[in-house]
Amino acid sequence: MKILITGIYGFLGSHLAERLASVHDISGLYNTGKRELSVGIPAFHSLEDMTDVPEAIIMCHAAVASGTTQLPKTQLQEVNVDLTARIVRKFPEAKVIYISSASVYGFPDEVIVEQSAVHPPNDYAASKLDGELVVRQNPNHVVVRLSSLYGEGMKENTLIPNYVNQALAHRQIEVWGTGNRSQNYIHVSDAVSLIESVLDTKAVIEFPLLGVSEQEYTNLDVANIIARHISAGIAHVNQDHSPSVRYDNRLTQKVLNWKPETALEKGVADYIKWKQKQL
Repeated sequence: MKILITGIYGFLGSHLAERLASVHDISGLYNTGKRELSVGIPAFHSLEDMTDVPEAIIMCHAAVASGTTQLPKTQLQEVNVDLTARIVRKFPEAKVIYISSASVYGFPDEVIVEQSAVHPPNDYAASKLDGELVVRQNPNHVVVRLSSLYGEGMKENTLIPNYVNQALAHRQIEVWGTGNRSQNYIHVSDAVSLIESVLDTKAVIEFPLLGVSEQEYTNLDVANIIARHISAGIAHVNQDHSPSVRYDNRLTQKVLNWKPETALEKGVADYIKWKQKQL
């Protein structure tokens, strides 16, 4: 199958390219961060330079506002909405898999399922939801909403790399407040296998898929995992009133015959080993 991966040099896009290139004809679209992949894949900096017509498009491009990174609303609109619309218009016959964010649900008190109401809590989540609306103009589309994605090559501005960096540099992790805020983390390999399942399925999917792991972890849980692997201490500082989330994606697992395989303990341990090799 001819597949276009947008954001091919990003965290998820590069992992997808490496996995899919052995069985599919892959090309890529990128904005920044051009680098060599282990497989030779043609990549284009401009949509206008592309002449081949893909059978499927996996939209991993995103202006991401998370952790310590905050982006202006105009940049979020330009990448997450306007570029998405241009790609959909250029390739109207392609199957589109749009990688969105579970943050579009906001922070309800109840357990979040695929068809829970959406309440975007910030400009980033709102822009991803607007991107979903654009993609729905294509009748052959699937939306995948991912929780916090982690693994080798992840950006440095979120909780897991922050804790790992502290532990490696100072042998101590600072956890804000009690550390009871809970989040859901999905390993990049599980996100890739979910997307592979979407490519392979013959099912008609008329709801947003929910790419999450089967358990939430508190910030203190994450700190304890990292501390065990690096022999670091934990100090509680300041206050943290950030809301927690809980997910249930049994519908996604059923329709795709898929389930996440990587436990957080193993995923974090592998990330630490990778990180240590970079030092």
